[in-house]
Amino acid sequence: MIMFDPETEKTTEQRRSRMIMLLGAIGALILAAGVVFFTRSTQPPSPPTQAALPGGTQAKLENALRAGNPEFDNYKSKVTLEDEETYAAQNVLGLTQFTVRAKLYNRGDRPLTGVEIIGRVYDLQDKVIAHNTSLPIPRARTAPLQPGESMPILVKVDTPSSIREDDVKQVKIELQGLRFQ
Repeated sequence: MIMFDPETEKTTEQRRSRMIMLLGAIGALILAAGVVFFTRSTQPPSPPTQAALPGGTQAKLENALRAGNPEFDNYKSKVTLEDEETYAAQNVLGLTQFTVRAKLYNRGDRPLTGVEIIGRVYDLQDKVIAHNTSLPIPRARTAPLQPGESMPILVKVDTPSSIREDDVKQVKIELQGLRFQ
């Protein structure tokens, strides 16, 4: 005759409960690892890397023509930056940020699908103390800039924390890269 032992039944039930909880925890860990793997593999490319100068980033326009390329050198004079205005203000980090507003004109005969502009901040000794690259096309405007068209642009440059507005002699912007349709 088999006798019912409540203690044995209780111990068996505890083992089952622990085993179910352990299997559930392992399953949750596997699921979490899968989610992390999937999200990392589908993320967009990382943002532009920091430049060598403090207070600057170096965004790069892919497949752009640059100085030294005859096609860029010949077309550069047909892409003009006019009506420049420079403003200084404190950014959210308390750093001095210079903003240059200008109008970009395509006075050539080719549509522009990419424009790279660099802004540089110079100290009183004409040394570059900060810079930033802006990509008004394709970031601010996705459509090509057709011949004869113009568009407003903004280039912002944050200076290092040790620099005040009085330490700055000038802020310049310059065309650095072009991409054609």
